[in-house]
Amino acid sequence: MKLSKKFWVDQLGEGWTSKLRDTLRDPYMEKLMTFLQTEYALNTVYPEKKNVFRAFKACPFEKVKIVILGQDPYYNGDANGLAFGNDDSTAYTGTSRSLIKIFNVIERDYYDGLHLDFDFSLENWADQGILMLNTALTVRKNKPGSHTKQWKKFTSAVLESLNDYAPGTVFILWGAHAKAFIPHLSENMHILTSEHPAYAVRQGNRDWNCTNFKEANQILFTKYGQTINW
Repeated sequence: MKLSKKFWVDQLGEGWTSKLRDTLRDPYMEKLMTFLQTEYALNTVYPEKKNVFRAFKACPFEKVKIVILGQDPYYNGDANGLAFGNDDSTAYTGTSRSLIKIFNVIERDYYDGLHLDFDFSLENWADQGILMLNTALTVRKNKPGSHTKQWKKFTSAVLESLNDYAPGTVFILWGAHAKAFIPHLSENMHILTSEHPAYAVRQGNRDWNCTNFKEANQILFTKYGQTINW
């Protein structure tokens, strides 16, 4: 599969294409895209093919302030291309349990327990400069981690581009999988960690007490005089 610059600009946008140009020219990317073409043809794969690189178009490189790092897309059909975001979710019922935990923290900490217009797609976060990045951008139905190995080089290149061109970015890492990427981040990054919201679900569906949203806003206010409207 021959991949042109126009193809990548259409998929990623100008900024990401420029910063990732060496990786995008590598034969690895042609192999990866050929692999995905076969996977989508022979299996049920999430998210929809059109949304594989959605996180990058939703949050252009020059807008990135925060990276929330997930593992791989929801493998049950909820994935929309943004880490932790749900596909066309407009109400609390039917929403992925990890996202409900995220919503509960936001609602409690910022809206006194009543937040009626939370955007479960998380597009609103992306619009404000949050890259909702999964370390694998695709997954087979009901097979978590099935594409992790194939995406590792691409994910590492994304992190390296941020190290090189966006020092001071805030990284929010939930769970052991995300924390394993800390060695890939430079000392100039702001690194915030917590347990994964899914862990709270598995532990008897208890409360998820994550302080990262407030901590990130404190950093952004100091740096830019701005905060995220969670």
